[in-house]
Amino acid sequence: MSMPTAARDRSHGGLSEVKRGALVLSAALLLFSPGPSLHAAPAESPSPASSSPASSQNLRAQVVSLLDRPDAFPPYGTRWQPLGPAAFTVLEELASNPKAPAPQRTRAVTSMAAVDHPQAADHLRALLAGRRTEPPLRASAATALSLRAGHEAIPLLLPFLQDPNEQVRIAVARALGRLGGPQVQQALEDRLPAEQDPLVREALQQGLTFLVP
Repeated sequence: MSMPTAARDRSHGGLSEVKRGALVLSAALLLFSPGPSLHAAPAESPSPASSSPASSQNLRAQVVSLLDRPDAFPPYGTRWQPLGPAAFTVLEELASNPKAPAPQRTRAVTSMAAVDHPQAADHLRALLAGRRTEPPLRASAATALSLRAGHEAIPLLLPFLQDPNEQVRIAVARALGRLGGPQVQQALEDRLPAEQDPLVREALQQGLTFLVP
């Protein structure tokens, strides 16, 4: 015997409500259960290979920006030290790049004194002694070496008071004068009568004035 229409409708409606209730319950269980499908996948960390180029470019941009700043030179440690030892490599590249602007190259050498790198003093000494290195870079290396090594640079700088290039002699005379001490005073006084270049003589006299208390 067939079911009356009203009863059939009520039955179908009841079944629909049951189905909807089951769907809602299932959705709630999915939302609040601790199953793995509910947890967001952890973000993948960029591999060193993928992040390295961008980091290198960013570091280079920071170094170039600092070289363009007038306050990036002595006293300048607070500007350079946050960049870490890796900045030294960037400065080396800029200093050795013949296509880079000359002022940028000399500033790069001078700024090597401020970067926290264990080989900084040795590299500056090699630049100063390199006869094939351009004189402006050698002069900047003399200044940077005095800033980096302090009084320990005095015996390293003294022989260069007789360097064949006048730019180097000027930088060395001024660097030694800023370091001071009896040994420096004696060396500058001894060199003054023998120096023929007027600009170097002026630098020697300036170095001696630094020694006057």
